[in-house]
Amino acid sequence: MRELIDKAIFDLFDGLFLNIQDLVSVFLYDAQALCAISMLLYFGLEAYKMMAGDETLRIMPLLRPFALTLVIVFWPGFIDAVNLPLQLVNDQAKGMYGAQVDQVEDLHRERLALVDSVARKLSESSAEFERIESEASDASWYETMGIDLQPLFNKMKGYYLMLMAKLHFTAMMVVEWIVISIFQVCSYIIYFLQIIFAGILVILGPFSFALSVLPGFRDSYLTWIARYISVGLYSGLGYIVMSISFVLVKYGLMKEIDILKAVLGNEEMFIAYVSFPSGGISFYIVSLIVGGLAMLTIPIISTWIVHTTGVGNAIGTMAGGAAKAAGGILK
Repeated sequence: MRELIDKAIFDLFDGLFLNIQDLVSVFLYDAQALCAISMLLYFGLEAYKMMAGDETLRIMPLLRPFALTLVIVFWPGFIDAVNLPLQLVNDQAKGMYGAQVDQVEDLHRERLALVDSVARKLSESSAEFERIESEASDASWYETMGIDLQPLFNKMKGYYLMLMAKLHFTAMMVVEWIVISIFQVCSYIIYFLQIIFAGILVILGPFSFALSVLPGFRDSYLTWIARYISVGLYSGLGYIVMSISFVLVKYGLMKEIDILKAVLGNEEMFIAYVSFPSGGISFYIVSLIVGGLAMLTIPIISTWIVHTTGVGNAIGTMAGGAAKAAGGILK
């Protein structure tokens, strides 16, 4: 039975994000060498200004390069310190998500069981249709015997409608499978992008701190910190957005479960449901699409908390294009 959300994948993503610092040694020594060169240039420039009489001796500006160098030397420990508040936010949001996802998965399984019951009933109706069709193939023999075939043909028309209903129902299941896949891709891609972006920032981050020694790149390390915190919030915001989205999904699931139970107990409602899908399943599909598109807005939402630019705008443009495409499909 297919799950709406695979919780094991999120556990894998969390573990990968926390172990990104295993990759920091790739360029760490190069960044330390660059930092040393930058410090020589910086101290040479400051010494020249003092010798020329343009500036007086100031101790605090001279300590700044040493502080940046210490960050590079103890880079893994610095990453752990930055991750600590991010992990606290992530754990709190994950707890809220865990309570919601268990309810959604229970409703999802109940709904799938009812859908399987509807599918079995359609299969039985199709088998009956084939039997009636074989009886109709001997129509000429029955006519020679003086048997009235009109009731038989009327019954065949009913089973023909049942066969068309099965085609409608199959198409509906295909659309639902596509929508669930889109929802899962939108949910997983944010966490995957977080690992990629955070990995790049961790691996190349020491260069930002090394260049910050020079006056022309003075704020590079602040930009790096803002972007890393912004990316680190993706997982926590993802759990929050999914928790909110699951409120809509739960409503759609409960509404459709009620409809499916009523459909299985009434033949006329059964034919109407499989022929023309009701509003309940439409709301369920729409809620999944809305939830998936909401996940793509997380890079922009994270910039509201820690102001930064770049990745958020790019993914925001992608989310806008996806929303337009989904709107065109629904039309």
